[in-house]
Order: sequence, then C-alpha cells, then structure tokens
Amino acid sequence: MAEFVLVTIKVHDMAWVENYAANVPAIIRKHGGAYFAVSESIRRFEGDGPDLDSIVLLTFPSRAATEDFISDPDYAPYKAARLAATSGDMFAFTSHG
Repeated sequence: MAEFVLVTIKVHDMAWVENYAANVPAIIRKHGGAYFAVSESIRRFEGDGPDLDSIVLLTFPSRAATEDFISDPDYAPYKAARLAATSGDMFAFTSHG
C-alpha cells in the first residue's frame, strides 16, 4: 500500500537548502518516492503550532520504501543538515479512501 510522508518545516538557517534540493530528490527516487506537493504558501485554519515556512508531501510505494529512504546512508548527511537548521515534524501515513 502506498504511503505518504508529510514534513513540516520552520527554517532557522537557510545554508542547508541548496545542497539538500540538489541531492535529495535523486535519493527519494531511488526508493520509488516522489514529491507530491511542496509549498511555502501556508494558511492555518485551526491549531496553535508554530508558524511554518514550508510543507512537503512525498509519496512512496510502500512503508518499506519509506523506511528504506529514511534510513539510507546517502540521505543521512542531508537529513542531519536539515535537522540542524530547522524545526518541524515528519509523519508517514496511508490513505483509507
């Protein structure tokens, strides 16, 4: 079953972005994933979480593919750079309809 990955990002330092954007899409594709949506145009209707700079929605063909991407050693330095310069959350979920 396909799995979606939702990433919410509040950026504190932009230094990581160019290198991440240049390299991570190929690693995502290596695991059968794709960007479904990326946006910096965010409107909040409910909730009181932090104001976000970006929301990213990825798709992967399976939970195993998602986990393989997240744990890929090639992704590790880019993930570390993103985590050091941002705050936010990452959720994986399947759709029931």
